[in-house]
Formats: sequence, C-alpha cells, structure tokens
Amino acid sequence: MQRPTAVSEVSRPRVVVIGAGMAGLTAAHLLTAVADVIVLDKGRGVGGRLATRRIGDATLDHGAQFITIHSAEFAATVGRWVTDGVVAPWFRGRIGPEGVLDPDGHTRFRGSVSMNAVAKNLAVGLDVRTASQVAALTHDAESWKVTLVDGSELVADVVLATAPVPQTIALLEKGDVVLTSSDAAALNTIAYDPCIALMAVLDGPSGLTEPGAVDPVEGPIDWMADNQLKGISSVPAVTIHATPEFSRAQWDESDEAITGALLAAARLDAAVVAGSVQIQRWLYARPSVEHPERFLRLSDMPLFVCAGDAFGGAKVEGAALSGAAAAAVIGSVLGLE
Repeated sequence: MQRPTAVSEVSRPRVVVIGAGMAGLTAAHLLTAVADVIVLDKGRGVGGRLATRRIGDATLDHGAQFITIHSAEFAATVGRWVTDGVVAPWFRGRIGPEGVLDPDGHTRFRGSVSMNAVAKNLAVGLDVRTASQVAALTHDAESWKVTLVDGSELVADVVLATAPVPQTIALLEKGDVVLTSSDAAALNTIAYDPCIALMAVLDGPSGLTEPGAVDPVEGPIDWMADNQLKGISSVPAVTIHATPEFSRAQWDESDEAITGALLAAARLDAAVVAGSVQIQRWLYARPSVEHPERFLRLSDMPLFVCAGDAFGGAKVEGAALSGAAAAAVIGSVLGLE
C-alpha cells in the first residue's frame, strides 16, 4: 500500500473520510501526505467492526474475530503489524464444529491486545473525530458540505464514504443529492447480513479446546470464541456470533430471550457470571452481495468515492485493500501523484 507523493502544505485539498474502520483509517493514512484529511465517526471510538469490549476483568472481541491474508499487498501490511507487535498469530487453518483444525489453511491473526487495538494503532497521528455523526451531504458542483448532527459543518474537496452503503445513501438523500441511474443501481445492489453478538463472562473454563474457537455447521451459532484462550482476556469470557438467519428472526426479541437461546445452544462447561452478559446487534455485519470493484467513484458530482468491505472483497483484508485503492484514485484524480 504505497503512499502518494507528498505535496506542499500550501493549498492542500481537504478530504473528509466518513467512517473510522479499517477502510477509512487505511485511506486516511495514505492520503495525509497529499491532503488535509479529517476522519469522522459516529461511534465513541475508532474501529467500526474491529470492536472490543471490557466487562469487568474480561476483554472480549465482539466484531471481527481475526485477520487473514490472501494477497501480497496485505501480507506486507500484516508483516509490519507483526514486527510492531500490533498483531500476532492465533491459529492456522480452519476451525470446525468441534474446534478441530485443518492445518493446511491460512494463518488467523489476532490483535496482540485486542482487535480494536489494531484500529487504535492505525488512528495514531490522524485527525479522527469520534462521536461526530454526519447528518447530510450536499454539494455546489465544486465542493462538498458535510453537515453534522450537532449543526456544525465542514467543507471538503473530496468525500470518501466507508460507512455501510445504506447509511451513505441516506446521507446523500438527506442532502438532496441525485445519483445517476448506474450509480444508484450499483449501490442498491449491495446487501449485508446482520449478526447478533453475545458477550459473557464465565465463572470457570468454557470447555472449548485450544485455540479457543468453534465454527458450528448447524444451529443458531455461527461462531464462538473463548477470549481467554485467544490470549486477550485475563478471565474466561466467550463471544458468540449468531447466524444471519437467527439474527434476522430474533432481531427484535428481548436481550434475555436471545441470551437464553444462544447459551442453550453453546452448552458451555461454566456458568455465566451474573450481570455479565451483553448483546450487540450488528445490522451490517458482513456483505452478502458485494460490488465487484474495490471502490465506486460517483458520477456527475464533486469527487466522491465509496469504499469498504463491501467493495471487491469482504473481511479485514478486503476493507484495507478497498481503502488503499480509494486513496490511490483520489490522489490520482486530484493530480497529486
């Protein structure tokens, strides 16, 4: 992932990146040499689905569970993270319903401290503004006005949207921005699966075997991990991801009902510590229908690029490569390379 050639600080264009997940942070890093970059995220912290939560003494990754490598470009990035102590190998191969490994598969990397710590490392040195929710996007044919829910505004030469696509479409609609028919079709084709994540602290070992993960083939659980065996929690604590089918069907059910169903299916060896269960509903957990390219530049408007894990490849690697590709086209269009 090559950074564009640096330019003078005088008359630098401004790029506003919406979303401080892997795609947005990757792009922001690559663009800082050639533009003034502001990253906005509605959340209280960075990372998006690179998410980690503390419950008492427990640390639980409850979004993306690991990082895999399928390209030389991303291998170089992960290699730097390993050298810097940001990520570490978790296990190699695939996990089955009994936790059995197929050792011929790819290495799964975890955040050395947590998955969210990977995002925090990427955010160092960037102008990232959390708890900054965008309300609408408008343009005057030359630049963009980014209006936040608190009433403040930013003017930008370029907008890079890395939030889930339905959220980007909504922001453009609120600003009365009209998409071309081809762009509208491309964006509306993208679809996502939801995921309900359960986090729970246990009063003893979970019963999972090394390396601490299970990938069932049936039932309501899509993935389960013991965060202590994973190497990030000082006490036993499990993360359970529900299947897309269960998540859709139970989305509006109470947390208590969801907890009961998922824990019954998990059949853990230990009991849940009272008051330690939390539920996270990820509406846009993973793309089920992707755009075939790494990014989409919108037509007939000031420079606006959509990127993220729904563009050309899912998971952490797909998001990173999408962010890098978006940064490259932005630098090229601005004539800064």
